[in-house]
Amino acid sequence: MPAFRCVLVDSAGVSTNVEVIAANREAALRAVSGTERIPVAVEEMPSRPARKRQSRKKREAVLEFTEMMNLLTDSGLSVRDALEVASTIGGTKGAGLLAAELSVAVGKGTGFAQAIEAKNDFFSPIYRGLVSVGDRTGSVERIFPRLAQYLRDMKALRDKLLGALSYPIMVVCVTALGSIGLSLFVIPRMEAIFAGFGGDAAMRVRANIRGIETAIVSVLGAALAFALAMAVLGAAARRMPALARILDRGKLSFPIVGRFLAAWETLNFAFAMETLAAGGVSVEDALEEASRVVSNEAYRSAALEVRESVLKGHPLSAEFRLHREFPEYLSQWMVVGERSGSTERVFAQVRRYFQAEVDRATTRFTVLLEPALIILIGALLLVLVTGIVLPLFSLYGTIL
Repeated sequence: MPAFRCVLVDSAGVSTNVEVIAANREAALRAVSGTERIPVAVEEMPSRPARKRQSRKKREAVLEFTEMMNLLTDSGLSVRDALEVASTIGGTKGAGLLAAELSVAVGKGTGFAQAIEAKNDFFSPIYRGLVSVGDRTGSVERIFPRLAQYLRDMKALRDKLLGALSYPIMVVCVTALGSIGLSLFVIPRMEAIFAGFGGDAAMRVRANIRGIETAIVSVLGAALAFALAMAVLGAAARRMPALARILDRGKLSFPIVGRFLAAWETLNFAFAMETLAAGGVSVEDALEEASRVVSNEAYRSAALEVRESVLKGHPLSAEFRLHREFPEYLSQWMVVGERSGSTERVFAQVRRYFQAEVDRATTRFTVLLEPALIILIGALLLVLVTGIVLPLFSLYGTIL
């Protein structure tokens, strides 16, 4: 359905822009009517692909919105009043626009959790799940401090990863472009030049050039085929949950990458379980809600299987130990949780541990990545020198 931008004006004359998804202009006008703000203009917006709303801007808007809501609700305002104030002080872009849209939805009688769920293009599954739990337990205000801290931690981690990957990505792109240019322009001309010379040295240079050209084409072709295969598998996995579980279970079994992915998923899972336990939610219900924040289908399926076993009376720690998707550290601390009865503190410990694990893995990755690229580029230069430059000296000697 098309999107419409509605300009609303309150009694003080302050205007606010609100985005509404509706079938037509009249439906969009009805959606924003009936509140304290008066609609003065409704215009259709370009389609979403043309608008190019970047995920980074969405994340920044969600973080700013969460921090504003945390501050406002902590000062004693209700969620509805906090949305009103946030839409006023946040401006007409980013967090302010997001708060205004949610304020309109809540003002029309929609629950806050339902309004958040409807904005799934902005809010992640863990965000929507925790807000849903807070709304169900009547303590949404207690969720905002945890969400704000979680979003800040995730932003710091993403910035760290992007900072570490910016230089390697640039080097890889330059190397790939240089290899393509070498294969398409330089090597054919060199081969044509050496075709006029006789002798073993010229034939050896020409053979080396053809070998290097074949290697470059093979590597680029393999990379393209791998990217295409990953895209096809990803599209198929979105349509077939069984295939998605198989692929995600394979990701977790990788020697190094799998350990990092398991730590990342356990970090999110433990954060959700800690928050749910703090809100008084039972372990059985918390497992179901926390499974929503996990992106790995195999990990999510294992969490739901643990929940089914716990409902049948099986010990939580034993069930975690039966599934290889969960790290051993998580199973060990489940034993502590069962004996101490302090579920919230146990999951807080698990969250802190895997937060440190993710930080250590990221630091180790950034430290080793640059030397690895230097070695790779050095190996490429060595091949060029031994395959072309050194035989050129032999060719030069035969000419003299």
